[in-house]
Amino acid sequence: MFSYANSFIDTLQAVNSNALKTIVTDVKVRQPMQDFIDAQTTFAKSMTDIADKFYGQVTDQVEKFTSKK
Repeated sequence: MFSYANSFIDTLQAVNSNALKTIVTDVKVRQPMQDFIDAQTTFAKSMTDIADKFYGQVTDQVEKFTSKK
């Protein structure tokens, strides 16, 4: 379900990386900024993974309590 969120994150961070490469041409100056963008990507994808797992657990619990026996 959250694959669309990951695709959005990848697209947005690729735009950020490309803009950074265009604006900052010195590799020594650009690298810490690129590392920050990579850290943002990792964090955002971790949050979507946690949200996906949470959604799955909530759905399972609701199904357990609402299913007819």
